[in-house]
Parts: sequence; C-alpha cells; structure tokens
Amino acid sequence: MRALIIEDDKPLSDTLCRMLGSIAETDAAYDGESGLEKILTQEYDIVILDIMLPKMNGDEVLRNVRKHKLTPIIILSAIGMLERKVEFLNMGADDYMVKPFSREELLARVQATMRRYHRDFGALRYKLGDFNIDYKSKTVTYKDKVLPVSGKMYEVLETLVKNKEITVTKQQLFDSVCGFYSETIQTVIEVYVYRLRKILADIGMSECLQTIKTVGYRWREGLIAEKVHGRGCHE
Repeated sequence: MRALIIEDDKPLSDTLCRMLGSIAETDAAYDGESGLEKILTQEYDIVILDIMLPKMNGDEVLRNVRKHKLTPIIILSAIGMLERKVEFLNMGADDYMVKPFSREELLARVQATMRRYHRDFGALRYKLGDFNIDYKSKTVTYKDKVLPVSGKMYEVLETLVKNKEITVTKQQLFDSVCGFYSETIQTVIEVYVYRLRKILADIGMSECLQTIKTVGYRWREGLIAEKVHGRGCHE
C-alpha cells in the first residue's frame, strides 16, 4: 500500500510517515501544489491531507483531486467543529481527523477507510458466481474459461469492480487507466467499455456494467448476485 502525506510541518510529516510505516510505503509533500501534482501523476492507495498548507489550501487540493480521481483522502485539522467536518465530507473527503491523535487511531482510520473504499483491502480476487477476477495475475475467468480481457480493458474492469456501486466518472476512469498527462483522448474509455460490455453480454453479465448518462459508469451486482444466491465478494 502507498500513502501520501501532505503536511507542511516537516516534523509532524516525519512522524506520520513513521506511524504509517508498518502498513504502507510512504511519500511526503510539504505544500498543496506539489501534493496535488503527486496525487494526479502517481498512484496512491490513500492520502493524508492537512488543511492549512502553503501555495494551495487543503480544500482546493481536495476539490481538484475529486475532478480526476477517487483516491481515498483523510483530512487532518486542528479544528473539530462539526460544521467543518461536514463541509469537507461533503466535498469528497473520506474521513476527518482532529489533531492531536494517536498512532492507533491513525492506523485504525486508514484501515477502515481502505476497507470501505476498496471493499477488497488485502484481497487477491473478486468472485461473483462463476465470474472471477484474479488481481495478482490480472486474469478474468468465467466457469474456469479465461476471457479476453487484458491491458487497459482489464484496468477499466478492475477499477470499476473495486469501486462497485460507486459511479466512476469518465474523467476519473481515464486518469486512473491512462494517466493524468496522457495524450490519448478520453473517448478511448468508451471503446474499452464497449468491448468489455460485449464480452460480459456473452456470459449474461452485461447488466453489471451500467452507463450513467453524461457522467460515467458503475459496476452493480444487482440481479446477478440474486441469481447465484449470494453477494459478490473479494477474497
């Protein structure tokens, strides 16, 4: 797991890195602009974001990130007012921690956020009836037959499945799969989704991949889960 700490107080940043060192590879940024650039150009599993930052405040960083990525973000603040917490949660933050806090609280909140967000934190595979995705080998099978899902099309599927029941915008999906500075045009995502839906249709699972008009896409288990008498799960 990779974690990014965006905190301008270097001693505190170093402390946070040490706190998370047992469960994550850590990186640090000391102002809002460099923190935002790191999030948009690199892949992190979680971000710890301070509010009062030089060059760009935490709320600006959060708003900009949410235009492009779904990366889980925990806000750090010395302000514990309920109105402030609600404001940041409504902006797209996943959690809000008030300083000071203990190592145990930080680790617990990070792990809880990862479980809520990815739903497969620490999982090796996803299973829905006879449909399986092996995250390690990056292979997709149905009734033990390997499906022709690979490369960027596989990344589209994995991103949607790991965020099941959440609408992922085309921009978020594009940035996640192709990269923030990719010269590829965004419509390539529509091509990958079209091909993926045809493959899913052949095994009776096209309804899992929903198009949210003018917004993006969502993976829903819906009737498929009912047909196999259980919920989809990550193992």
